[in-house]
Amino acid sequence: MSHTKALMLNVKAAPAADDAALALVNSFTLRPFAADELQLREYVLAHNCIDRDNEVFDEALLDNFATTLTGQGVHIVHPTSWKSDGGPAEGKVYASRTESMTLDAARALLREPNLMLPPDRNQVKVLFASAYYAKTPDNTALLIKQDAGIAGDVSVGFNAVGPVPIKDVDGRELTARRWMAPGEALEMSLIWLGAQQGARAVKNAKTNPEPEQTMSLTNEEITALQTKAANGDKSTTQLAAIKTALGEDAALLDNPATLKAHITDAKTYKSSLVDDIVGMERQLKITGDAEGDVAAAKTFLSEMPVDRLKAMQKGLEARLPTQHQIKGADANRAAAGSAAPAEGSVLANPAIAA
Repeated sequence: MSHTKALMLNVKAAPAADDAALALVNSFTLRPFAADELQLREYVLAHNCIDRDNEVFDEALLDNFATTLTGQGVHIVHPTSWKSDGGPAEGKVYASRTESMTLDAARALLREPNLMLPPDRNQVKVLFASAYYAKTPDNTALLIKQDAGIAGDVSVGFNAVGPVPIKDVDGRELTARRWMAPGEALEMSLIWLGAQQGARAVKNAKTNPEPEQTMSLTNEEITALQTKAANGDKSTTQLAAIKTALGEDAALLDNPATLKAHITDAKTYKSSLVDDIVGMERQLKITGDAEGDVAAAKTFLSEMPVDRLKAMQKGLEARLPTQHQIKGADANRAAAGSAAPAEGSVLANPAIAA
């Protein structure tokens, strides 16, 4: 099973390919390309610090990625995602490497002042990927928006072992987990929410076989009809994916008001879990009491799925005294676990609770 991991994008544009880079690029092309036909980009793709999923890449795994990433495609959406249209890659990785540096240097490189290493590491290892794009009329906007920093995230698709627990110097198991070698990088993708992917061949274009029904259409009208058909096919695929995720609760799609109420309840339950965890972390001195510390912790935890939050809550409760003072962000508020959805409830559906 493949996995994906996103990271804030750090891109550097090369004005032209030098001889060495051009030779690497042309080792992948079907004909020789000149420097002025190409755009080169360098990405920071992954590192061994704690990420927003509370997970870590092992250094040996990052080296595996550097070995296997070269030659892989650069996509707008992960090819394995249900949101993908199955189209070809927009670019290709022609070189990749890892580099070790101090935590301060990594924070500056990634523009992440709060970047943190796990307690059993004291140096950051970063995975760099160099990719090329052929200059074409349909990808001009993509290249310009990368230069402008608008296409702001990048993600790696990979296989690896784990994740496995991380322990501190005293042997205590942490909530963070580490992906281990051996593994491989399968592809990289630009997570660009505003992407217009440009012209692509539209499959399953229908024609009417009856001669008397033949219509005379302009190229613009044909393109408009093809686009409408493609959008309709993708909407059908998306709806089917939502129904699959909801499972036995898919009937709720016929009652939007009830579905919205359940989603609101699920968000409230998740929010109470986050408040409870932050409160216990404050008492254990994991999170500071300052307003900014509390807000940052809530933002970080809100990105996690409910199952992981419940596991964190249980682990933190076991570390607290029986009569602990802080239970949630509000000392007068009941514990989030006491309001857990009943077994069989629609709130227990992962598609709603996540």
